Amino acid sequence: MSQAWTVYVELAVRDAADSMIEELYERLAEREPVVGTAPNGNLSVRIWVDTATARQAIDVALKEIAAASKAVGLGQTVVGVELLTEKELDRRNAEPIVPELAGISEIAEMLGVGRQRAAQLAQRSDFPPAVAQLKSGPVFLADQVRGFEARWDRHSGRPIKPVRLSAAEKELLEYLRRAGSEAGPVHAELAAEGDEEPAELTVCLHEGRLRAVYDSSLHTVSESISKLRRERLVSVGEVQERAGEETVVDLDLTSKGERVAAMR
Repeated sequence: MSQAWTVYVELAVRDAADSMIEELYERLAEREPVVGTAPNGNLSVRIWVDTATARQAIDVALKEIAAASKAVGLGQTVVGVELLTEKELDRRNAEPIVPELAGISEIAEMLGVGRQRAAQLAQRSDFPPAVAQLKSGPVFLADQVRGFEARWDRHSGRPIKPVRLSAAEKELLEYLRRAGSEAGPVHAELAAEGDEEPAELTVCLHEGRLRAVYDSSLHTVSESISKLRRERLVSVGEVQERAGEETVVDLDLTSKGERVAAMR
């Protein structure tokens, strides 16, 4: 049984004439080619191949691209090959081009510390390196900062200060802790003070972060999330309003939040 593969081939060819590139494209037209320039300046070609195995796909792609390149007078020396399934290519194309970034202010919020403390932590030898230095300060990859938080022993054995939380806030913190360790979504009910019915929401893992989904009219949930954020028990990312009826919030438990949840 065959499947569709996309094969990317980089050739040791630079500064090819437009006419030669157009002819190369025409010779590979049945393979839906994409002919361009690699980041290092080399000529790159991506084509589609239907074969039963990955090895067969690479063999067919190399043979056809080399033959077409030779026919138009370009070099045949291959310096790189990448093969992907159609599903994997779609997944990569769906990813954001620019990864989530974090400056000192964002790091302070993510780690539940002040901005000055965050700046000190960013200078540690075990802190992830900055990917850019701007006039406003260093910029880091947010996922790497989360990795640092996961392994960072910030407390050195000191007891954590008590945190005053309402029943709904305590329940939400526990649901977030559970959702971070369970495979499926957690359906939660918060004790809504003054309301006859509990506030219902769903918490699940989504692309490595916790995601809370609830009716936009449930102020108990919104207020509980705001309180946990003020206490630096969670860091809050994107907030979406869907059709004015449903609110979606991406968030993470901070190390402090993990410890407080474990104490309850």
